[in-house]
Amino acid sequence: MQRENKREVIRRLKSVEGHVRGIVKMMEEQDVTYAEVVQQTNAVFSAVRRINALLLKDFIEERAISDGASEETVREMLKAVDRVTR
Repeated sequence: MQRENKREVIRRLKSVEGHVRGIVKMMEEQDVTYAEVVQQTNAVFSAVRRINALLLKDFIEERAISDGASEETVREMLKAVDRVTR
């Protein structure tokens, strides 16, 4: 994994961890609705999907470059990841 992407993934994972802790605290200390909890857990799911997209793009770049793919091919593959991970 590329060093800068590794740092970004770790940063995002820590953010997700903090968000989950916040949801737990919210549920323990407040009278919350199902909608409020679902809204927060959906935000966590979205963050994890973005992390997965970043990991997949890093993997594609690393493997495609090491396998000798052209820059154009790599760009096309990354665009495809963007389209399916939105």
